[in-house]
Amino acid sequence: MHAVALLMAASYTTVALSSSRGWQLLGVVFASLQGGLGEASCLALTSYYSGRPAITLWSSGTGFAGVFGYAWVALLHMLGGLSFTATLLLANATCAAWLAVYHWLLEAPEERAMQLWRHDSSDWDRAAAAARSGRSEVGTIAEGGRGGGRAAEQQRRRQEGGGRGAVPQVPVLAETAAAAAEGPGEADLQGAQGGSEEQQRLLGGGEGGSSNLQRQQQQEQVHGQQLDAGMLEEGSEEWKPSKAGRMTWRERLQRTAALWPYMVPLLLVYFAEYAMQSGTWTAIGFPVTSIEARHRFYLYANWNYQAGVFISRSSGMLYQASRAALWAMPIMQVGWLLFFLLDAVHHFWYNSWLLLPCFITGLLGGAVYVNAFTLISKEFSLGAASLADSLGVALADACGILIQGCLFKANGLAGADFAC
Repeated sequence: MHAVALLMAASYTTVALSSSRGWQLLGVVFASLQGGLGEASCLALTSYYSGRPAITLWSSGTGFAGVFGYAWVALLHMLGGLSFTATLLLANATCAAWLAVYHWLLEAPEERAMQLWRHDSSDWDRAAAAARSGRSEVGTIAEGGRGGGRAAEQQRRRQEGGGRGAVPQVPVLAETAAAAAEGPGEADLQGAQGGSEEQQRLLGGGEGGSSNLQRQQQQEQVHGQQLDAGMLEEGSEEWKPSKAGRMTWRERLQRTAALWPYMVPLLLVYFAEYAMQSGTWTAIGFPVTSIEARHRFYLYANWNYQAGVFISRSSGMLYQASRAALWAMPIMQVGWLLFFLLDAVHHFWYNSWLLLPCFITGLLGGAVYVNAFTLISKEFSLGAASLADSLGVALADACGILIQGCLFKANGLAGADFAC
């Protein structure tokens, strides 16, 4: 996070103090590095907190950042009369605010991971104690039928799931323990008499399976005591709260490839909207021959776009799109790109009402962002999937230069960096 803050400050300072385009572009590079590193890191960290609410709040904050950035320039530079250099240098206050929020307001992710691990262990210790209390009334788990089998099945599923992605709820564990204490029902007696393979696999057979379960529970209890006593530290071989940190490069590559149903929509929607921003919107103005009119439309179009992004990125707790809807929205965004391309040439809808489609493109882009990441909700996967929107932006910026050159030529305008 300190690297992110340094890159942020380097971006503001480099652009503010430089007069040549080369140095200003270097500042843009710093901003891109900061954005990519910060987004991937923070998205991955949301898995340590409250899952979907954390992702929604992060998405809402990034959406508001666009509105805040335009408001900062408008208030200080346009209305306040400060120079552009002073406006950018004052923005370094956001770097200090970033670090202050991370260190003072946000609970450290390492501590959060430890709390989740201890929460898992303590919950299962209580459930195991309740189950042992129930067995004292009805005999051993194996003799009690499938009630104990259910407890063992819960234990097995937790071990396979990694234990950190979702914190077990105490009422569920209490029901599991109660099932062991209630004794066998009719179906349970049949399962016990039949000696099913599933029960034998889970329990390891009779008293031996019960001993294995008790031994594993004792090991977890000892491990928890070692963590509480400070005998295990972060980075040690025994301390493994994060599955992502233990993945091999091959596993990371396979996991990333499996995310294509979410990464492709992210790539498409970002490509379409940034191609509009860097290409088509630069060639629209009323009239188009006026440089001031083009600059004014570009400013208002982006402001409306950012407002749409903020609204839709804040909707993660209100609406969860299906995968089909997640794919439909980028297709609509590509349709808006084609609309602006044709309109910039033929001027069939050419007035201030064009700001409404700009707002809609923001809604679509923000909706794909928040819904894609709330559908994923896994630590490594969140960080890996964020590469898709970065790739979409990079491709759009390259194509935007070509689009702008061709649209400038179609409208008889000069000043494009690329001649179509």
